[in-house]
Amino acid sequence: MHHLLQQTAQQVMLPLILLCSISGVTMAGMQHYQAPLENVNWQTSSKKLQCILSHDIPLYGTATFAQTAGHKLGFKLVVKRQASRAKDRAHLRSLPPEWKHRVDVVDLGEIPIHKGDTPFQLQENLSRRMLAELQKGMFPTFSYRDWADARDQVTVSLPGINIKPVLDKFIACLANLPIYKFTDFKDSLLHFAFGKSTLSKKDRKRLDELVRYIKTDPQLKYIDITGYTDNVGRRRSNDKLSQQRSQAVKNYLITKGISPQLFKLKALGERHPEASNRTDEGRARNRRAMVELVK
Repeated sequence: MHHLLQQTAQQVMLPLILLCSISGVTMAGMQHYQAPLENVNWQTSSKKLQCILSHDIPLYGTATFAQTAGHKLGFKLVVKRQASRAKDRAHLRSLPPEWKHRVDVVDLGEIPIHKGDTPFQLQENLSRRMLAELQKGMFPTFSYRDWADARDQVTVSLPGINIKPVLDKFIACLANLPIYKFTDFKDSLLHFAFGKSTLSKKDRKRLDELVRYIKTDPQLKYIDITGYTDNVGRRRSNDKLSQQRSQAVKNYLITKGISPQLFKLKALGERHPEASNRTDEGRARNRRAMVELVK
């Protein structure tokens, strides 16, 4: 009987300790961080190319789910006190709130702790799992030994309350993000009128799409622009015209916010034609500029 009472007491105390509504609870050998239940505030924001869902944890830091067009969903937890040890690991569990004591704990496994101010960084699969747990009203909770001297057990909980309306907006934002693939933008071919270096409306539209992609790809090393002409006229004049065409593309991209440091320009004039210069159609195809993105 004594053993049964002791076990029951432990079952009651666990959710009370882990899900206490007072922020930054500290007990002997234990530190727990969570927003007070009456003040849980999830926020979402959306830009044309990014969706963000965030939650502030008093005295601890900010948890953020985010996805940018062309990239996968991710989660990060930025903390006020930096993680000071390398190669630490934390345990991630989805805990039921105390009023759902019959619901089982979901073990989400061990995760690495990164040294610095962003110790928790999760990839898409686990990020989506956490969102699903929050949607069910669960409390995803990180637990680890403290970074001071490893004497205390630290738990950090994200409360799955006051989130559904905000989460619906966030999920709708994710669904509307454009899908960008590097292979779709790696090479762009632009064409020019005879003797001109003016960009057409069609080419400006293509470059606008290219700009949107470039701004989502931090791995881009540089942008290679090569200008060409047909073989009508003097070679020296054609070399100059092909240079003007490369420069026109660069100038347009810079006006759209692309860094001038990213560009490498070439001017090959009438060399390396794409088609025969014996026909009007072939010469039109040779009056071009090639834009290549390099990672």
